[in-house]
Amino acid sequence: MTDVLENDRVRATIDPARGARLTSLVIDGHELLARAEDPSVDPAIADGCFAMVPWAGRVREGRLRTADGVHQLPVSDDGNALHGLGHLEVWDVVGEGRYRLGLGEPWPTTGTASLTYRLLDAGLRIELSWDDGTASPCSIGLHPWFPRTLPTGQEVVLSFDPETMVERGDDGLPTGRLVEPSPGPWDDCFRVAGSPVLSWPGAVRLRLSSSSPWWVVYSQPESTICVEPQTAPPDAFDHASLQPTGGWPHDLWFELDAAE
Repeated sequence: MTDVLENDRVRATIDPARGARLTSLVIDGHELLARAEDPSVDPAIADGCFAMVPWAGRVREGRLRTADGVHQLPVSDDGNALHGLGHLEVWDVVGEGRYRLGLGEPWPTTGTASLTYRLLDAGLRIELSWDDGTASPCSIGLHPWFPRTLPTGQEVVLSFDPETMVERGDDGLPTGRLVEPSPGPWDDCFRVAGSPVLSWPGAVRLRLSSSSPWWVVYSQPESTICVEPQTAPPDAFDHASLQPTGGWPHDLWFELDAAE
């Protein structure tokens, strides 16, 4: 059974049994979430907007190195750990638009992920947190799939101001270096100033805001585009240069707002 939050302009549908993911977001009559059409994309991560917790993006070979040693995380078809554990689980409903999930092994600590959806006048705010009672490394994020085209209007245009880009090696994973942003299409992580904007000319303009400056942009597919806020770049656990100063953030908020 799905849950629905709605007001005069917004209708959000959440499925607790599918990682408490946002399966639909309709603003002013426009469905703004999509499903990936590429058959190579794992169906578990191919639609809506889902939480990545307690890690976001890829971890090389699923090997998480901590002070206690090396912990092996489950790997995907490419041989790397991908997008955490929360999107695969059934979350508990703890209130209207509020969800909670306990997680532990194979992650080295045991904790609770919390996910909250709040309606805005013309959009939605999503809050994600991970609480394991420690300062251990973690990275969390949200992974929305947006359609390139809507039934009305023109193809989507992404506007954003990247300050720097995380360099990727031949294996597609970060090298640990920050470089000048290069032209797309991308499957890359950027440190961004301000808020990215997705515009479907003639239909809707959606401003994306986050508590974190790190965004992964996946613009290679023909029919979809992903713009994903994360508290740290993918595989930051292996690269001191990509790790946050002052401790690993355990909270993230993400707003999708069509207000003019």
